[in-house]
Amino acid sequence: MAGMMFAGRSAGRRRDVTVIAGAGSTIFFRISPYRRSGLAVTLEEFRMPSKPLSVLAAGAAVVATAAVAFAGLAGARPAAAEASACADAPVSAVRTGAVFSEPVGGDPAAIVRTLCGLVRQTPAGESIQIAHFVMSGTAGTEFADALLEAHRRGVRVRVVLDGDQRGAEVAARLAAGLGTDPAARSWLHVCTGPMSGGTAACIGDKGQHNKFYLFSRVGRTPDVVVQSSANLTDLNSTTYWNNAVVLPGDRRLYAAYDAYFADLAAERKNLDYYRVVQTRSARAHFFPKAQGDPIVDSLDKVSCRRGAMIRVGMSEWDAYRVAIAERLRDLAGDGCRVQIVYGIMDDEVRAVLAAQPGVELSTLASGGALPGRVHSKYLLIEGSYDGDRDAHRVFTGSHNYNETSLRRNDETLLRLNDKHVYRQYAANFERMRAAAVS
Repeated sequence: MAGMMFAGRSAGRRRDVTVIAGAGSTIFFRISPYRRSGLAVTLEEFRMPSKPLSVLAAGAAVVATAAVAFAGLAGARPAAAEASACADAPVSAVRTGAVFSEPVGGDPAAIVRTLCGLVRQTPAGESIQIAHFVMSGTAGTEFADALLEAHRRGVRVRVVLDGDQRGAEVAARLAAGLGTDPAARSWLHVCTGPMSGGTAACIGDKGQHNKFYLFSRVGRTPDVVVQSSANLTDLNSTTYWNNAVVLPGDRRLYAAYDAYFADLAAERKNLDYYRVVQTRSARAHFFPKAQGDPIVDSLDKVSCRRGAMIRVGMSEWDAYRVAIAERLRDLAGDGCRVQIVYGIMDDEVRAVLAAQPGVELSTLASGGALPGRVHSKYLLIEGSYDGDRDAHRVFTGSHNYNETSLRRNDETLLRLNDKHVYRQYAANFERMRAAAVS
């Protein structure tokens, strides 16, 4: 049934339902239109009854389920069928915490929705600064439009983008609205590279892979930093598992990101740019880094004597960073519990991990069908770490476990020690793990 479309009606409107994938007794389907553009972002799951159905009968059942889903949406938010993620963005007090885009059982557009809400609440005279890899498609265009609206109402909007051609259309839209003069109040800067594999960095020599957002004030809250793993693309708002963390009120952290942003915009080329800034709420690492591996260094601080728990949700992991896998293997052998959900992993890395029975491996590797693809890049450590017997560390950011993120890209890795945020990440990991394939 994959790829087949069925039509039905809900609340007086035509609803087209496209089957994305089927596995056993489960059908995943898209319902459209959800946005004015017609992009389908509502991803639903229909479990087939035990009695076999014909394709047309199954299609009718899916449409019926879709009608129920839309009826529920209509009851909760009457305009939901026509609203975009940005139009639907919440306006609420800014608090420290994590946000997750979850394609199965959650909101796949939660991150872009949160970001648009923060943009809408930024007052005139304040600033928004963004360093980002790719903005494209409907998700990227809608977010760009939110930035342009903020610029028009008097917010200083400054954006640094990778030179990736997949984002060229949105970049042109931002350039037309913000201009490209760095002396102006608002501007867009696209990294000049040189180009490498279709991407262009500002400081490194590969890609400007950052995904962070700085708000000088949101409502009455100053110095808001948002670090995310998500690109602003349609896949990242439909079938990709991503995370973002919102950190308000830490002036030193804001200043550290602000200084890095300025160096990105000025294209201060340096393959050993690596900076580390410790603040009251976080430890920020800014890349590229010529030698060493801060993830390996961090894992060396874990003690398994009290049974530490280590969870990894990783989009990409290549053989250049096999030392991370070797350290996790050794920690599992010492009695730590190690669980990993991965997207793309080199065979050498997988072989190291799979050889240790104490390492649990599962995968979310397909962005073309549910349950989707993990695009987060985080490490969770609970237990004895660096002398703290009750540590709850979160390492997150744009930093994949590959050579380019360590040595060549413009990237950020953020370490947090907040039990509330940790519990949010641990719960997200368990939801990913439940959806993943072992």
